[in-house]
Amino acid sequence: MLSYGHNGAISMDATFGTNDMKFHLFTLMGFDDHRVGVALAWIITSRQTVEDLIEWLKPLKVKMLSHMPYWKPSYFFVDDARKKLKALWLVIYLVPTLCLFP
Repeated sequence: MLSYGHNGAISMDATFGTNDMKFHLFTLMGFDDHRVGVALAWIITSRQTVEDLIEWLKPLKVKMLSHMPYWKPSYFFVDDARKKLKALWLVIYLVPTLCLFP
């Protein structure tokens, strides 16, 4: 995350219903100089709540700040905006912006 997330873009995506147990797979992905996605972190969870996302994102942020005190991504891409944006706002303090695609 130090190489691909600082002053760059990070994407957060989740899967649902892709397995019999209904677990969710959340993935954080950064982008290299050629804008190719690189998996940075992931979690498998049985619930998809803001609290679960915060519990996962807080240690990631602490780890990044221990190595690079000024670490902060420029922006995040998310698809299921409500829960993910709330968790990102509470942990990383990113101001949400809206992007509409035609």
